[in-house]
Amino acid sequence: MADDIGGVLGSRLFERLAAPERAAAAGETGLAEAVESIKRHLVDLLNSHPGHSECAPALGLLDFNDATIGVLDLELNIQRAIRQCIERFEPRVRRVEVESVPNRGDPLQLHFQVHATLALGRENAQTTIDLLLNNKRYQCLD
Repeated sequence: MADDIGGVLGSRLFERLAAPERAAAAGETGLAEAVESIKRHLVDLLNSHPGHSECAPALGLLDFNDATIGVLDLELNIQRAIRQCIERFEPRVRRVEVESVPNRGDPLQLHFQVHATLALGRENAQTTIDLLLNNKRYQCLD
């Protein structure tokens, strides 16, 4: 039973439903596929806002468009909110750390690195995901 669970934790439910033959044939999702699935989920998750989901009212991040917050406080608040959101709504990751990466090229973009342990069945793997907050939208960098 644990092996069956480990093979399906790498992809989201609708991804498995869209390609059931691949999930059944593979029996185990590769690490790269799991990371890509998590990246897609993080983009959806972090671009959602609390109150927009009926079944999970707390899903998403608050809008940090408040001019009264200092830049350092803003970065720390966003880092904390990203970490809490991921820990709460992405069950495939553990031990999440979020750090801000200086972006001298465009000061209006905020760049973050998410360091996490992927919990894929019996195996764990470390990964780093680069996030960019650009024009109020989060995106994952390759």
